[in-house]
Amino acid sequence: MILNINAKYFGTISYTDRDPIHVINGLFGFESYTDYLPIPFTEYDDSVISLQSLDDESLSFILLNPFGIFPDYTPTISSEDLKELGAESEADISYYVTSVILGSVPESTVDLKAPLAVNGFTRMAKQIILDNPDYTFRHTLSSLANKGES
Repeated sequence: MILNINAKYFGTISYTDRDPIHVINGLFGFESYTDYLPIPFTEYDDSVISLQSLDDESLSFILLNPFGIFPDYTPTISSEDLKELGAESEADISYYVTSVILGSVPESTVDLKAPLAVNGFTRMAKQIILDNPDYTFRHTLSSLANKGES
């Protein structure tokens, strides 16, 4: 079935009923919104994604693939979360981090502490909190770029 949504950053987008993801318990602070359409800013590239709410067309989050900006990122997911996402192994999971894009891109931030873990096979996702003191809720892109150069 073909559906349409007026996406915040893209205007009218058509999608099928197999495209959305369901975020278990919603994103932190947005728990009542659980169904989203991931829309890549560049076709066939998951570096930057608009996570468009299907419940509220004005609600969209900018997600980044963390491995493109921080190759040493090592999220781990609990066996309970894997089971809840219907994943057989951690290899079934993709991770995305929420971002706050500011006027100055280097000062824009990403949340490495609470990534969105997505099982692309089941279309289930969950925001998890990592137990790693190196990751915080606000890393500037410039600080990650500097780490990548050292």
